[in-house]
Amino acid sequence: MSPKFIVLPKSHPSLAKFLQLSDRYKAFRLLSLRLSPESFGSTYAREVAFAPDKWLARLSNPLATTIVVVDDGVTPPSPVQASSDVNLSIETADPDADFELALDAEWLASLTISGPLDTKTLATHLHLEESFVDFGPAHELDLGPARKCDRPTRQFVVNGMYVLPIARGNSLGVQILEYAKRYVAAEAKVSGERVRLSLIVDNDNPAARRTYEKCGFGVVHRYWFDDYREGRGTRTEAAVMVVDLNDGDGTVKKAG
Repeated sequence: MSPKFIVLPKSHPSLAKFLQLSDRYKAFRLLSLRLSPESFGSTYAREVAFAPDKWLARLSNPLATTIVVVDDGVTPPSPVQASSDVNLSIETADPDADFELALDAEWLASLTISGPLDTKTLATHLHLEESFVDFGPAHELDLGPARKCDRPTRQFVVNGMYVLPIARGNSLGVQILEYAKRYVAAEAKVSGERVRLSLIVDNDNPAARRTYEKCGFGVVHRYWFDDYREGRGTRTEAAVMVVDLNDGDGTVKKAG
């Protein structure tokens, strides 16, 4: 298999085809909830009861963008290429072909980017009090004496990231996150604003934390919450991780 990154559209001229896409999205989401219930705040029992309009609303939400990785049927890259040389360009020469591929190919991974969000909505996504969401710059910036530290003004949250068990071991988690970073940075470049991506991870999930750290995310806050997920204890510590991005390219801002 060879990964192909596709940004799912929020509409389509053909309602029938958009309904097909919604069905693919629904099937992957429900499969994820069934295979790894401990990885999500929601449950299979809850979402399997959703009406079709609910799934359509998720795809068409103007403040939510879903990215999927599909198997395009090409000979797989080598292990080294899988982690470093895969084409992560956000540009596509043929969006219609990508749409058809999303309908027909096997989905391997997915995540949703929510944003840009205001402070109140960001706090809700991170399950924090509103006063807690301004953590300051994730990295000290050396931008000259007049602009030592610039705070990001466009805030996005990564939700629902999942890689199928059969597709793990090929750095797909890192790849889809890097693709998401490039997508968000390119979107924000149009407005000239600075960008931050945030996410929440269970603090007792070191494998997930390492994946996020490889993509430049750092822990800025931890908190405990009542955990009702299948197979979990009554209380779990969560870590809020953030990364600030350079204009347009998705790279992490570094000191000096």
